[in-house]
Amino acid sequence: MSQQHETHNRRLKLLRAAMVDAGFYGWIIGREDMYQGEEVPAGDERLAFLSGFTGSAGFAVVLADRAALFSDGRYSLQMAAQTDSAIWQCFTIPDTTFEDWLKTATLPEGAVIGVDGRLITVSLFRRVERSVLAAGANLVCHGENLLDPLWPDKPAMPPAATWQMPVELAGKAVADKIDDLAAQMSAKDCAAVLLTRVDVVNWLVNMRGADLPCTPVNLCFAFYHKDEGLCLFGERARLAPVIGADISVAPLSELPERLCRLGERRLMIEPDSLPRILFDQIAASGVKTLETDCPLAPTKACKTPAELDGFRAAHRRDGAAMVEFLCWLDKAVAASPATYNETEIVDRLLVFRQQQDGFLAPSFETIAGSGPNGAIVHYRAVAGADRRLAADDLLLLDSGAHYRDGTTDITRTIAIGNPPVGAVAAYSHVLRSHIHLAAAKFPVGTNGQQLDAIARAPLWSAQLDFAHGTGHGVGHVLSVHEGPASISKRGKVALEVGMVMSNEPGYYQTGDWGIRTENLLVVAASPAGQFLQFETLTLCPFDRRLIDKSLLSSTEIDWIDAYHRTVYTQLHPALSSAAKAWLASACRPL
Repeated sequence: MSQQHETHNRRLKLLRAAMVDAGFYGWIIGREDMYQGEEVPAGDERLAFLSGFTGSAGFAVVLADRAALFSDGRYSLQMAAQTDSAIWQCFTIPDTTFEDWLKTATLPEGAVIGVDGRLITVSLFRRVERSVLAAGANLVCHGENLLDPLWPDKPAMPPAATWQMPVELAGKAVADKIDDLAAQMSAKDCAAVLLTRVDVVNWLVNMRGADLPCTPVNLCFAFYHKDEGLCLFGERARLAPVIGADISVAPLSELPERLCRLGERRLMIEPDSLPRILFDQIAASGVKTLETDCPLAPTKACKTPAELDGFRAAHRRDGAAMVEFLCWLDKAVAASPATYNETEIVDRLLVFRQQQDGFLAPSFETIAGSGPNGAIVHYRAVAGADRRLAADDLLLLDSGAHYRDGTTDITRTIAIGNPPVGAVAAYSHVLRSHIHLAAAKFPVGTNGQQLDAIARAPLWSAQLDFAHGTGHGVGHVLSVHEGPASISKRGKVALEVGMVMSNEPGYYQTGDWGIRTENLLVVAASPAGQFLQFETLTLCPFDRRLIDKSLLSSTEIDWIDAYHRTVYTQLHPALSSAAKAWLASACRPL
């Protein structure tokens, strides 16, 4: 047993002792903080602290006699690799659900399963409660987290770094956004709304921050009352730069007091993001509520012209950084690929991005998966435990950045020497899928499920597929993964003009290599009327060494050549002499 596994197993024993003391037969550990974002502060990484699993999505259930870890298809391999198989059962949803697993456990009569009420939403609590009740147990919200006392050296929050997004970049003033919110509330007969999506709150007040390493937000909620105005629930010192005459700041403990002032008027809440512990406070106040989706999320997803101009400018600078990096990489690995390991690749790419104007931070932790690590969809290289590059290998590089004016997310698969057997054919089919989505024209009202099938069709024709979604929404200097729309088998929301989406089909050969090609797209109106199409934002060539022209149609070849002409035209002026020469070769017609 490794020392790391011993540490996590010791923590599991301590948790079980705490469960006994608190009267719980089971305890649920999510990967969320109170704000329910994809990224959480280091001090809220309780799932990793307990189990060793560091994926961005998942949860664990610890019973007195067994422990299970659940995540989605992106992390099937990673869960097993990072945990002790003698202790943890790892399951991929939807193949095996929490309810399926719980039915296999023999729970004692009157068993109680606990969960931290701050870290579970109202909607999720309701779903989990149904499963727990079906297994003959009860689910109880606890006001404290049983893991926190076991973590004395929990990391503190970083220093505050709040800044105001200029109206010229946001495209809409705060007062106008609040007016739009008030109109939506009036239409639904609500006097107040509790906004519990952090990216929405930051967007509403044109605010950004650095509470998280890769998501430039300040962690806070907002309460808007049509008579009393907007209040941010957070720390005054951290939010001081955005406090104005029309915005106040208060601690979250003031929520009950503000609820009391509502009287008989209704409060709008979103069960999908509202922590259960706050819902209990609202219920205790007797306030009437309207449960609905966040009223601002769809508006935020449809970018203003100013935001889209920022995206385009950011992608030009990011494309220049990528080309400078790829030029360096080709020369570096040609001489001796084994000189470099995955984390060194990540660090070197970051340096190129940091040289660009307006760079803020990576938009997520870079995925640099070489060889078999590329088949782990959301692999993260850890210094000292990562892999060195090898000749005749593939490197899957998924990265992105936040700039002052826009956000990027790009994946390129790169041949290190001669591509391995089967990789060129698989890459060519993945690229065909990428092109089919990028070139799609579709009627207004088309949703992500329908577009997902369009994207997968070329892969399916070759009897290939991938377990993750084809595309996600992207926020404007906010979360790199943004709702409500997605291009996936679960994407039921229609795409609208101004939405920025990713286009990232892939194929993963377990134990050998992984392939993904990702650009960002913006939904635009088609000249045909009542139809929509995509504009590609990302500017970076595809690796010609991995393209088999014989597998592509003439239309697909024309698309690649046209894209590469655009990349060359847009990026050439901003590059060094060496990178210009590299780009000219990379973008020559197929």
